[in-house]
Order: sequence, then structure tokens, then C-alpha cells
Amino acid sequence: MKQALSILAAAGIGLLSAQTALAQSAPIVVLEYPTFAGETVDGINNDHPFIENANYSVMHKVAEAETLSHIITNYYGESGLDLSVVKMAIVKVNKHAFVRGNANYLYADKVLHLPSVNEIRDLVLGKAAGKSSSSGGGRSDQIYFIGG
Repeated sequence: MKQALSILAAAGIGLLSAQTALAQSAPIVVLEYPTFAGETVDGINNDHPFIENANYSVMHKVAEAETLSHIITNYYGESGLDLSVVKMAIVKVNKHAFVRGNANYLYADKVLHLPSVNEIRDLVLGKAAGKSSSSGGGRSDQIYFIGG
């Protein structure tokens, strides 16, 4: 009985090593994604209007049952921009169009300003639109101590 088990075990090891050799000789498939006509290597579509002109911006009136994702896809889709950053920029620029600044609660019939790449860049860098980057001495630039 022990001899039969050792013969079966040896046969099993032989089968296992044959399967391992077969698995190692299997070809590897590498998938490549097609590039679009105006796309560069880094994924930016140079033919997209927001990319072609860094100051290009659009106004959009929100339709009933339209979501921010629909709007972003229609205007910024296939531009190569990070759409999550674009989403935050739209909410920041259009506070009047969202319930308590929540991107999931968009009012219908509001007019959205869809910011340009330069405007988005300025928001990311912390620059206010139309203001210089130097300290202007405004109330937000000062520290107040209250109490003793």
C-alpha cells in the first residue's frame, strides 16, 4: 500500500511539474490603448477647446434632471484633464448653483460658469481671480487677538 502511494505521489509531482512548465511557457498578452487624433503621449488632447486655448471658458444653463457629471463629460470629456479637479473647480466657482456647496445637489435653471484651464490652475494655486498674488492688507491677511 505504501509503495502504491509513493508511486501515485511521484506521478502527481510529475504531472504538477508538467503543468508548471506549461504555465511558464504560455504567452503574455500586452494590451495597448489606441490614441486619438489630437492626443499626445501624456494623455492630453491638444484638439480639445479647453486645451487649445487655456483661457477658453463657457456658460451653461442647467437643465432639469441634469447632473454635474453630465455637464463635465459634455464639456471637458476627452480633454485629458483630471475630471475630479475640474468638478471641484466648478463647485468652487459656482457656489450659487449648489445646495451648501455639495456637488451632488445642483439646482436646475442656474447658469454655471465652466472655468478655463487657467482659472482652474489659479484655484489650485490659491490665487483669486482678478487679484494679484501679493498681500493687499485685507482683513483675511491679518491676525486678530481677542482677550487678555
